[in-house]
Amino acid sequence: MISWNIALGLVVIALVLPFVYLRSQLMSLRRRIRHDQAEKEHLRHMLRALEEHVQNDKSLFLEALGVPFLLVRPSGRLVMANRRAGQLLGMDETRNANLLRMLPEGALRDMIAEAVLVKAPRKLELCLQHKGEERYFRVRATPLQNTEGHVGIVFHDVTEEHRTYVIRRDFVANASHELRTPLTILRGYLETLLDEPATAADEALRTRSLTTMQKHADRITRLVEDMLTVSRLENADKGYLKMADFDLSDALEDVLPRLEAMMRQQQATMRLEVEPRPFLLYGDRFYWAQIFFNLLENALKNNPAPGLNLLLRAELLADGSARICVQDDGVGIVPEALPYIFNRFFRADASGRIKGTGLGLSIVKHAVEVHGGSILAESIPGVRTCFTISLPPAAK
Repeated sequence: MISWNIALGLVVIALVLPFVYLRSQLMSLRRRIRHDQAEKEHLRHMLRALEEHVQNDKSLFLEALGVPFLLVRPSGRLVMANRRAGQLLGMDETRNANLLRMLPEGALRDMIAEAVLVKAPRKLELCLQHKGEERYFRVRATPLQNTEGHVGIVFHDVTEEHRTYVIRRDFVANASHELRTPLTILRGYLETLLDEPATAADEALRTRSLTTMQKHADRITRLVEDMLTVSRLENADKGYLKMADFDLSDALEDVLPRLEAMMRQQQATMRLEVEPRPFLLYGDRFYWAQIFFNLLENALKNNPAPGLNLLLRAELLADGSARICVQDDGVGIVPEALPYIFNRFFRADASGRIKGTGLGLSIVKHAVEVHGGSILAESIPGVRTCFTISLPPAAK
């Protein structure tokens, strides 16, 4: 009986041990599988994090360029771009679109295609609508020396450079036009006096000729002086300014006597509303005198009819800023001309009846701005015209 039990026990053990062993091996295998899966998941997580890091670094690099940038394949398909490029070209910079098909500007497509074809840098000047205004760009497409033959495209905004060029070009053209008339008149009178002895001998004719020549010589002198003033005020270096505290009334004392004859002739009146007194300004008194003179003279010249009423109001605001208004009740400025009155050589009256260099209000604007202020013109034709100068609080 005992031997039978021992034999049965041995049989049971022989049957159970392999099962236990197999179960142990199976559990160990499951643990290894779970460990491997966890390891794979960890590696996948690290890979995703690395990809995101690389993508973020790439995005940061592209945005840090500070200019619109595109990278395209030879086929024209987009590889990468920054947000500036997407906004400029009105496209989704994250999509791998084909630029040769979707770009609205034909010259840009042609430049990219040519750069791919000749494998050499190409550039062009381009005008694009951006944020509701025309902007000028210098675009350069450069084939890269890699196996894929990618092409990098960079957009440099040269709008201010273009505007400066246009301003200088127009300035030269307008200045030449303004100088031509008085020089032609001077030349004509000189030729008459030199070539016609009878005219030169006639005292009355000679005096009239010399008087006219002097008037036009003075016009040339005033024009040249105004052009030099504009050029100086546009200079980024403000070392020419003699900054100091002065009373607004002292600047007006330099101005009003020079306008007295014109005001008397036109029966114009002048009213001052200045509060407080003294009304202290910090700046170059010479240029402030020129600001007030040009604004008042502009009002008088544009309103030659008798009875013009002029008002100069100056006040300090609660935040310490200052506001100065020069106002008249003359014919006013038509709305179409108002946006351009500070442009050099612009005249609201195209008839030529009103004489001047056409630089007075441009000088005013530049002189106010170099003192840290701004100027705004408002007009209701036939009712009033007001030039308002705003100055920041006591900036020294």
